[in-house]
Amino acid sequence: MKTSAVDTLTSAIYDAALDPTHWPSVLAQLKACFRTEAETFYVLDFGTRRLTQAHLAGITPQWMSCFDALYFAPDNPWNVHSEALHRLGTVRTNERLDAYTREDGVLYRSAYYQEWMRPQGFRFSLGNTLTTERSGVANVTLLRAPDLPTFSEQEVHLFERLSGHFVRALRIRERLGAAALRRDQLASALDSLHGGMLIVGPDGDLVHGNRAALQALARADALVYRQGRVQAACHTSQPALDALLRAHAPQPGRLAPTTDTLVLPRVNGGVPLRVQAAGVALPLSSASSHRPCVLLALSGADDNPPPSRADGLREAYGLTPAEVRLAQALLDGLSLRDAAARLGLTYGTARTRLKCVFHKTGVQRQSELIARLHRELAIPLRPH
Repeated sequence: MKTSAVDTLTSAIYDAALDPTHWPSVLAQLKACFRTEAETFYVLDFGTRRLTQAHLAGITPQWMSCFDALYFAPDNPWNVHSEALHRLGTVRTNERLDAYTREDGVLYRSAYYQEWMRPQGFRFSLGNTLTTERSGVANVTLLRAPDLPTFSEQEVHLFERLSGHFVRALRIRERLGAAALRRDQLASALDSLHGGMLIVGPDGDLVHGNRAALQALARADALVYRQGRVQAACHTSQPALDALLRAHAPQPGRLAPTTDTLVLPRVNGGVPLRVQAAGVALPLSSASSHRPCVLLALSGADDNPPPSRADGLREAYGLTPAEVRLAQALLDGLSLRDAAARLGLTYGTARTRLKCVFHKTGVQRQSELIARLHRELAIPLRPH
């Protein structure tokens, strides 16, 4: 394989770590590189004995529907010897399986091969493990037709090199996912507060606002969102707001001053808006790289209370009260089984109810549901 093609494939692997929509491109390039009939990235859950979180090319949904039963069968050597063979960095081939078991053609005698691989035109496999947790073993596996030779040593060595990039890319994806979860949890916590909360940069650029704060900006009677910045509705108050933001934005080598309060008049009269400021530093790419920001807490006697999370779930997706209670339990961080126990439901009833929530919210997995609800029930105002 040419060096340029390897470089392009390597870049695609890291693109997929940042955005899963790039996985089809990764699989297509693997196909061109290794002359395979099917290219797969998937997670094996040995607890539930199921394949999950799959990106597949060359395998139809019909064949995937019978994969679990045949792969986790007691005569499949990949399953029988999984703890020894599903190890980080251990490249698997048919020949290496024979060498490990000391049985020639051991795979070809299994139902997994005879009833799943062979009918689809697959004979040779090349795979590697990217994570070793038994609750989720992530694999990349390529399958080749019988009219081609088995994978050569050169191809195995190349796959080993690429597997290192897959491992690092997966770790990047996990860290990004954890950071996104923390961000969504913070947004949800801010959104649950009655008072308005804004996170802005030193120049007033809006980073995030909870519902109450966004409602205050929409009224535009004391603060207004204009040209991508949070500004005072009364232009005469703008210099004081600018000074407040500059004074409380954290600076390298020194702590931000203590909290301070600015009182802003409302353009139509009424109780002034009190703006309390405190400096915060949001982490960026590393622990030593932070974005200086200012947290603004808004309070005023005529603020309107934001709608509850339950109201948001009902209005946005048309969930029933029972479905709302289940969704709220999942948003609180409970597993489906724990949510069922909290609500006094059987696990089967909770699963059925969750499927209805999936249908109404347009998602297919619980992780997608949580991410969507966190995102759409606490939407930061952004410039257009």
